[in-house]
Amino acid sequence: GGLKLGEIVTVLKVPACRTLTIFMMLTGLGGQMYQSTFSMAAKNTFNMGPKELGYLQTFSAVTALVANTFLVGLIERFLSQTAVISSAVALLIAAMLLYTQATSAVHVMMVVVLLALPSSAMYTTLTSMLTRSASADNTATVIGLGHAARSAVGIIAPTVGGYVLQSYGTAGVGTTCAIVLSCALAFIQTSKSSLKNLNDKKPTAAASTPSKSQRGRELRPRDL
Repeated sequence: GGLKLGEIVTVLKVPACRTLTIFMMLTGLGGQMYQSTFSMAAKNTFNMGPKELGYLQTFSAVTALVANTFLVGLIERFLSQTAVISSAVALLIAAMLLYTQATSAVHVMMVVVLLALPSSAMYTTLTSMLTRSASADNTATVIGLGHAARSAVGIIAPTVGGYVLQSYGTAGVGTTCAIVLSCALAFIQTSKSSLKNLNDKKPTAAASTPSKSQRGRELRPRDL
């Protein structure tokens, strides 16, 4: 079990897989610096107690649930997946810039909404893109690699975020996160060519129309 070096190398040779993995690392770094320091900032800067913080986190989770359930599919009807993740990062940058100016719990609530909606849409879309970027044999590897990349940046994000918070406050955290996310946005915009096939990839007529044998197989009760 687990990821094997040979499989990782094979996956990273695919331009789309490599681009999405790097993008996940950059967005993960920006997001986790914020997340790892938020509870301290909420208490020390915004005077939020455990109850208020719990309410806020519940609200964030509900917002993310609504985004994943109702908004992602609707958005992807009108935008390519690359446009979805690019737009999501742009909104995350705006949220981080707003965070630099936050002075009250109301401001924090606005930041939470601006973060929850695009981040949910982005990671749901990224998972879909990662699944389609590799061959069927390497699907598990590429998804595992993407999550491993996010976990890896999670090792350094709390340390960097904590240092920035102590030295420069929430404004420094928001600015640093915005800079990292801006790098992610610039990277994905300059790497669009490697993702073109993903945006253009649609089921062929032959693939979407089952053969007689496939229809017969679909009707076998023992396969259900």
